[in-house]
Formats: sequence, structure tokens, C-alpha cells
Amino acid sequence: MEQYKNFGVDDFVWDPFFRQWILTPTRESNTEWNNWLAANPDCEATVAQARQLVLALRVNETNLPEREVSDTIAAAMGRIAKPAQEEEYTLPNRFYQSWWFRIAASVILLLAIGWTIRIYRTPAPQLAVTEVVPDTVKPMEPVVAMLEKVNTGSAPITIRLSDKSKITLKKGSSLRYPSTFEASQREVYLTGEAFFDISKDPERPFIVYANELVTKVLGTSFLIKAYPTSREVTVEVKTGRVSVSTRTDRLNAATRRETEGVILSPNQKVIFERNEIRMVKTLVERPAIIVSKANIPQFQFEDTPVSEAFGAIAKAYGIAILFDEELLSGCPITATLDNQPLHDKLTIICKAIEATYEIVDGQIIINSKGCKTDI
Repeated sequence: MEQYKNFGVDDFVWDPFFRQWILTPTRESNTEWNNWLAANPDCEATVAQARQLVLALRVNETNLPEREVSDTIAAAMGRIAKPAQEEEYTLPNRFYQSWWFRIAASVILLLAIGWTIRIYRTPAPQLAVTEVVPDTVKPMEPVVAMLEKVNTGSAPITIRLSDKSKITLKKGSSLRYPSTFEASQREVYLTGEAFFDISKDPERPFIVYANELVTKVLGTSFLIKAYPTSREVTVEVKTGRVSVSTRTDRLNAATRRETEGVILSPNQKVIFERNEIRMVKTLVERPAIIVSKANIPQFQFEDTPVSEAFGAIAKAYGIAILFDEELLSGCPITATLDNQPLHDKLTIICKAIEATYEIVDGQIIINSKGCKTDI
């Protein structure tokens, strides 16, 4: 929402997303705009003025053609933003020359124009009736009261939420969350670092807002690091799958289609580089075996085709390993790799078959020109 910092009153009134927020606010748009206003307090007066003008049109706008609405707004803007030359010849210190008087006059003008149009468009036998729409939603105020837990100690603390999800909050971190989640979704706000163990609930996605990133899950466990002073925000998945997107993506989704973001599986993570505004998908530093203890394969290979070795490793860690099966079909491997971490396993195998590996988009790519076999 960086573009809104330089908006004037007329820019806000013309902006479709701002008007949508004022006239038909949602929980998500309220959150986005309230967070933006908190970060840009110098814009509050401009937003308040624009809000008054948009609300003044609320009764009439829904039933008027788009052209008439545009003409009405343009007329109001013309009265608010008088040319500089015209103001040079006005006498100073008159109450009718103040900005607040011009805005009030414009609001009255808008209501009068709207009333006139409604009467003109109403069939003769009927009377023109003005509907009174109660202002039940106040976009400038939080919709739900939030609790906040701040870890000021030296050890992690555990927070149990109303849905039985468990969050381990690291020192110097804070979490904002409602005492009871809504029926449609679960939302929390993180500053710092925390490990999330989320209860499964397919009907209510769990959403974590952390700096510029939004993480959406149904039921899984993952780690988020989002310190305010850090140049990076990271999300690491332990179990299940999560979708990670930026707040800008979700904001755009409010006016267009919803974006799914980057999908992460176990042992994958995403790094959001705040300065460059880009996300990089990769593997966690020490990938862990994700299969149950009863199903952990034996990494003892005796003249085993390397394709089988890679298959066993990929299954155990839940990470895709891509290679040219035809090129490596004649490459056997003999090694015992039970106690080595994933990267050591890959290094040993690649040296044995004269290959290398790299991590691309959270997957392992084996690069090889084929292996030498004994004659």
C-alpha cells in the first residue's frame, strides 16, 4: 500500500479499493487499512476527509449509473480543490474560505444532487423516500478485541488458543490473538519468532500475519521468524503444507482473484528478503526424517542402483529428488548412510557417482554426465 502515502483527498475518493473498504468493509480490508493507518498516522486527516465524502454518496450510489456517480464526485472535487489563481483574489480570514467549510458545503451539495436525481428517476405515482442506513460498521476501529502476549523472559513460553492450537513464543516476541476465533477463520498476528502447532480444522483456515508475510494453513506445524529489525522473514514447515504470500498479494486478491502464494511442504522454507521484496523457496538447514519410526528405511546400500537410493532418501525426508534416470541407470552405490544428515548422504552418493547436487525451489536437483563403471 505504499502508493497511498502520496494520495490526496480526491485520490482516495476515486480509488476503488478505498471506496470498497468504506462502503462494504470486510474483516480483511479493515485489518489491512487499520494497520496501514497505524503505520502512517500523518495520513489520518486526509483519510477522514475522503471517508466523509464517500459516505455522503452511500445512500444514492448503489442505484445510480456509474457515469452519474463519477459526475457527482467530480463536481464535489471541483469545489474542494479550487485553482490557486482563484484563491489569490479572495479576502483572508473569512470563515467561508476555510477548508472545513468547503468540505461541509461539498457534502451538502452531494446530498442535494443525489436527492434531486432520486426524485427525477422515481416514477410519478410514487413518493421519493430517503432510506436511513445505520452506520453499524466503523472501519477505523478494530472489529474484534485482541489479546496480546509478550515474552519478556529468557525462555520460550507456550500459548494455548481457543481451538486447542499450541504456540511456542520465543523470547522478545509477541502474539496478538482473539480470545475466541470466528466461525469462518482463525487469525493471529506475530512479531518476532514462534513455533506453531495448529489443530486441524478444514472449515476454518489458520492465518498468521507476520511483517510482510501471510501464512495460511489448515492444520500443521511450522516456524516463523519475523523480527521487526531483521532483513528477512522466514517460514519453515515441519509437518503438513502451508501457503505463504505477501500482504500485497492478499490486498490485490480483495479486488481480483485470490492468490495461493508459495506452497511449502515438510523440510521446506521460504525466505522473504524485505529490501528486495522477493521470496526464495529452499530447504531448511537440517532436514528431518518425516516418516514414522516404524517406516524409516535402512540406508545401507550394497551395489544398489542409485535411483533406488535416491528414492529411499526422498521418501524418508519428503523432498523431491530430480535426476536423469536413464543417464544414471547403470550407476550402483555401496555405502552405509544411517547416521548421516541429509546433506552428507547426498554428498557421499554424488562423489561415488561423479555427480553434484543443488537445491532449486525447495527440491534437490542431481547434475551428472553419467557415471564410470568398471570394465
